[in-house]
Amino acid sequence: MKKILAAVSTLLLIGAFAFAEGSLIASDLEASESVTEAVSLNGFTVNASKEKDVRIKSTSKVAPDGKSFTKCIDLRGKQSNGARTIKFSAKKGETVTVYGNSGSKTDARKILVQTAKKQTIKSIPVKIYTGEISMGEVTIPADGDYQVCSEDKGVYVYGIVVK
Repeated sequence: MKKILAAVSTLLLIGAFAFAEGSLIASDLEASESVTEAVSLNGFTVNASKEKDVRIKSTSKVAPDGKSFTKCIDLRGKQSNGARTIKFSAKKGETVTVYGNSGSKTDARKILVQTAKKQTIKSIPVKIYTGEISMGEVTIPADGDYQVCSEDKGVYVYGIVVK
C-alpha cells in the first residue's frame, strides 16, 4: 500500500509541474497612464517601450463567466518590436482564455494569440469597449512561449488565464 501511495504521490507531483498554469489579471497591476518598460507578474510580461507605451486603466466590468475586473491593460495599438504585447509560456494541450474588448466605442477589433515567432494561432473578435467583455479560448499546440497582442488598433485586455 505504501508503494502505491508513493507512486501516486510521485505522479501527482510530476503532473503538477507538467503544465505552466497561471493567470494575469489586470486588476492585480497598478493603474498607470504610461507604462514604458516591461512589467512582469505571475509568469506573464506586459511589454512596452517609450515609443510604444501601454496603459493600465481603472474600469469595472464583469465577464460572461462571472469573473469581475477593476482594471484593463490598454495595448494602445498594434505590437511593434515586441512592445504592446503580453508574453507568457504554456504547455501543449493547455487552454488559454483571453478576456478583452476593443479600445473603440464604435469598432469591434481582434486580439491575437501568437507564437513567439508571431505566428497567429487564434484571432479573437472583441466587442466595443462599452459592451460586454468578450472571451476567447485556444488550445496550445506545443510547449513554448506565446504572446497576446492587437491585430491592428488598440484593445483592452482584462485577463489571461492558462490552465
